[in-house]
Amino acid sequence: MSGFDFGERSFDFPKGSDAMKKVASILVILLIVSIAGVLLGTQALVQVPSGYKGVLLTWGKVEDRVLDEGLNFKVPFSQRIVLMNIQIQKAESIESTATRDLQEVSTTVVVNFRLDSLSVNDVYRDLRQDYVNRVVKPNIQESLKSTTAIYRAEELVTRRAEVKQTFDDTLNERLSLYNIQVVSVSLTDFQFSPSFMAAIDAKVTAEQQALVSKNELERIRYEAQQQIIQAEAAKNATIRKSEGEAMAQIIAANATAKSIEIITSQMTEEYSDYLWLIQWDGKLPLVYTRDEDGLIVDVSEFIINSDN
Repeated sequence: MSGFDFGERSFDFPKGSDAMKKVASILVILLIVSIAGVLLGTQALVQVPSGYKGVLLTWGKVEDRVLDEGLNFKVPFSQRIVLMNIQIQKAESIESTATRDLQEVSTTVVVNFRLDSLSVNDVYRDLRQDYVNRVVKPNIQESLKSTTAIYRAEELVTRRAEVKQTFDDTLNERLSLYNIQVVSVSLTDFQFSPSFMAAIDAKVTAEQQALVSKNELERIRYEAQQQIIQAEAAKNATIRKSEGEAMAQIIAANATAKSIEIITSQMTEEYSDYLWLIQWDGKLPLVYTRDEDGLIVDVSEFIINSDN
């Protein structure tokens, strides 16, 4: 019997079975090759999950090629893959800065950002995976300081949208140098010093009182204007009434004159005598003139004599 050693196990074959020895040798070689192939296959294939990009390293050197999501190939042992997150990430911090009028203010800053998917290899080459602490947060602080230095303390509240846009533009310009894109920013919870808050309260109170006084003045002015308008309307009404009454009197006088004119034009001597008779009270006049010579007859004497 002769034996064949494989690791810690030995196989014995009859001395005359050379064919069996060859078969066993081939099987062992095939087994070794299969195991090596499996090992090489697992080393050559790498999966990049969704939301990530793969940075390919060859003996530690960053390659220009960026691996996309899914199954990718690499050279076993000499190459390896570093996964870089290209999803939207959040950096949050509380910063204290100074305004243009030298008021101290603190605020909570929240920045949503993501890596440039086409330049993750450059991000890894320059910053590895510590980009948040190395560039994102320091640039948030510097961008906020440069922004608040433009505005007065009260403008951080009254011009909030403009302040936010200025900060967004400044931060985006800074982080773009590192292939990092700003998605959105949020500035919340502005905190001012107690002395400034007291000054703001006093100012607001004064403005409210001034507004009340202004409204009261406007009310008085409005009421005075209303009285003026009413007096003007009453005056105009009186004038119009007087003018109307005068016009009515003129019209009545004209109508009377016209009537007299018509009556006079149509008056006859007989009708005149008739009118005189119906208005006569039955008494004769005491003095009666008859002709143009001025003869005056005292009718009363005839009346007295007739009575006697």
